Amino acid sequence: MHARRAGFEIRFTKTCIVLRKAQRQLVLSKKQYVQVPWMLRWFDSYFESFGGVRDGDLSILDFSKPAMHCYSASQVSFYFPSIPEDDVMTTYVEHYLPQPGDIVWDVGAHAGASAYFFAQMVGPSGRVYAFEPDEDNYSYLIKNIELHGLRNVIPVKTALSGETGTATFNMDGTMAAGLSEFVEYTDSQTSRTVATRTLQDACAEIGSVPNYVKMDIEGAELAVIRGSLSYLKDHSIHFAIESNHKVGGEYTRGPLEALFSQIGYQVKSSDESGEFMTWASPNR
Repeated sequence: MHARRAGFEIRFTKTCIVLRKAQRQLVLSKKQYVQVPWMLRWFDSYFESFGGVRDGDLSILDFSKPAMHCYSASQVSFYFPSIPEDDVMTTYVEHYLPQPGDIVWDVGAHAGASAYFFAQMVGPSGRVYAFEPDEDNYSYLIKNIELHGLRNVIPVKTALSGETGTATFNMDGTMAAGLSEFVEYTDSQTSRTVATRTLQDACAEIGSVPNYVKMDIEGAELAVIRGSLSYLKDHSIHFAIESNHKVGGEYTRGPLEALFSQIGYQVKSSDESGEFMTWASPNR
């Protein structure tokens, strides 16, 4: 009903969900059911980002199984376990552009597309630490690091959180994978225990402080920043955080703005890219 109200045809096969609007058709696997509303919203954007395969008058994007997909703008291809990362790199770096030699953390790296572009920005003298605890996503992250020969990208199979230890993670091999405490949809069959680190403890283990952190971790961003306030007072880090996630019924952008303001960071949120992003930078 939701799809039809939005002008889509929707069809269910034995293994797939097929969304069609005009001459465009998007194919998802049934395990991606909970992502259908999000894909309806971003339907046109995905065709702009990836083009689609022509079949007569129909343009088709098939995200129902692992495959290689090529971004139209950059003409760079990556292996993805399912739905590719949306092309929002310009939004990530709107308020701070990583420089050659910088240390960048890509927290919630998924299959490594954003890590690739950060790696080009920081160059051989910089480092990109790609945090991805989901086993399936992590395997594709490694695959793409090898595909593109990214010697300056270091994969980290750890989740950032408000506490160091372990936690239950909804490991479904999609961009919606995240710590079970924060994600909107969980499945006991895909829940696994993962290692967690606070931001400051991760810095200690890595042995350096990042210049810039991109974060997309399905709501856990609030716990990470709340648990790191005293550390961030003394360490200058630029942030770009996807803050369109709900925690306790409230989107994280508002609480994030309040937390960063407490420690004197300049902070701004905007939904100009289609979903809310929060940027924060030290005021010094």
